[in-house]
Amino acid sequence: MFKLVLILTFLLGCSSSSTTNTEISSFGEIAKVKEASGIGYCSKNNTIYVAADNGMLFQLTTNGELLRQKNLSSIKNHDFEGIAYDAYNDEILVAVEGSDNILVFDLDLNKLRTVNVDRTDDQGRLILEKDKENGLEGIAVSERGIYLSNQSFERLPKNDPSVVVKVNLDFDSAQITDVIDHGYTNISGLSFYQGTLYMVTDSNNILIKYDLDTDTVLGSYKIKSFDSKLKGAGIEGVTFDAQGNIYFADDTNGKIYKFKFN
Repeated sequence: MFKLVLILTFLLGCSSSSTTNTEISSFGEIAKVKEASGIGYCSKNNTIYVAADNGMLFQLTTNGELLRQKNLSSIKNHDFEGIAYDAYNDEILVAVEGSDNILVFDLDLNKLRTVNVDRTDDQGRLILEKDKENGLEGIAVSERGIYLSNQSFERLPKNDPSVVVKVNLDFDSAQITDVIDHGYTNISGLSFYQGTLYMVTDSNNILIKYDLDTDTVLGSYKIKSFDSKLKGAGIEGVTFDAQGNIYFADDTNGKIYKFKFN
């Protein structure tokens, strides 16, 4: 296992004038997962779930050892992009791009049902459009509710914009109840850590810390690698475990990374 050190440049708000360097202690690459696109930590069993956009789901230990895998490529729309543990219902939620719906699994990765997500918000705006350009990429769950990211290069008020939406999930349907216009494009992954929302964008590999109470960016971390093996990485998923470690899913290189988050 190679050693890898990332330097994160912390930007207060979106300003580059106040800059400090924060070092993340590295554990490095812990697993190889082809087309790894989403990653989520399960607090109940202390394991990591990974979604791949080739229709594969995986359960790993926090050290990257394979516990379980499930091939669901026979599903018509199997571009799995985000995955999260819903501790309030003890279920695994998978965001599917293209069909832009949510698949629900038990912790053994047995499919339970499909949840159809409404396309418009309560103002009648088209937030999620079924197309090949944009789509659901990230999903995260906290005591606040369920959040989805629409990966897009458009901004509000245009249709199908780059936003995070909060949804109210019924048994087999979900309605958009809030739209967060965070100011970034191409958001590919979401996670909550210590009650705060974190987002990643794979176009320039930035980790964004966002306050939902004030709708403000608390900081952004630009991930810079000193290891040539990580050049050209496409970070599409992020999650945190109970010990304060951060995990990234690298779709481009098919790898899972783990770091101590300070």
